[in-house]
Amino acid sequence: MPIPTGPENPAPRRLLRDVVFDKMLSAIEDGTLQPGERLNDDELVTWLGVSRTPIREAIAKLVDYGLVEMEANRYTRIAMPDFDLYRHALQVYAGLNELTARWAIPLLSDSDVDEFTDLVDTALRRLDARDVGGLGDFQAVPAYLRTKVGNPLLDSAERLVNARVMFMSKPVLNHWQWELTTDFLNRIREAVRRRDIDLAIAAFIPLNEANLRHLEAVEVDGALLSTPS
Repeated sequence: MPIPTGPENPAPRRLLRDVVFDKMLSAIEDGTLQPGERLNDDELVTWLGVSRTPIREAIAKLVDYGLVEMEANRYTRIAMPDFDLYRHALQVYAGLNELTARWAIPLLSDSDVDEFTDLVDTALRRLDARDVGGLGDFQAVPAYLRTKVGNPLLDSAERLVNARVMFMSKPVLNHWQWELTTDFLNRIREAVRRRDIDLAIAAFIPLNEANLRHLEAVEVDGALLSTPS
């Protein structure tokens, strides 16, 4: 038998710029690259092991995401958290998640509902413990519904907005509204269990209230108002 020349269903080949983008985005999200930190081409080439071209392409995308700032002949640096950008990102993120729930619920099977319930229960345990590390578990709840919608435009829009929310929220998670977030999770779990779209939309009322109260506390705190010199 001849040796096959390749897999029947090869995985799509990723562009270097996308690989670099993902690495840099992860480094921003985990704090390896700090707000205000200047980016040096030579250092990035050494760290990432690629040429300048994919690095510059990745940086251009990070600028579009609002995570990197550039000024010609002056600097390229990690952006500083900004209150208005954070407020806008939270607003859009909540709207995308509400739209996702509206679209996803009619598509869910019984096993999907069981999996979703497990995700919500995990998030609730982390939130009940006031565990900031549980933010990822909380985000897994709407993320699961997005996988059921299967709309790549929704996925790309969410990724951009979520990246801004994650970046901007780091200095101000102490102002998060735990009880209202828990209320949302309990409501969305019940709405999905009943496959009730109206109930799901109503579930976002406490989450929107949580966002408003959070932003009010953040604005008073002033933690997202400073910029580097």
